[in-house]
Amino acid sequence: MPDVQEEWEEAEEPISLGGDESWAEPRELGPDDRDRDLMDGSWEQQYYSGRMRSIDWHNVTIAIGLLALLGITLPAILVFFR
Repeated sequence: MPDVQEEWEEAEEPISLGGDESWAEPRELGPDDRDRDLMDGSWEQQYYSGRMRSIDWHNVTIAIGLLALLGITLPAILVFFR
């Protein structure tokens, strides 16, 4: 019967901590087609021209807060003037 320690040493392989070494392959790190609008400034032209629509969340939260405040105070005011 073979020794258990010998089987264990033969079967155990070193664990690679790096895992997949595809990171070592050289990659193209330069700009691609997605970055062209950043390089030529066209996104700034669109953003500052006013043609890009975006939601101003600050104003939305103020409006919701005012509606909540009105919902709380209006019934109280109606009770006093009744």
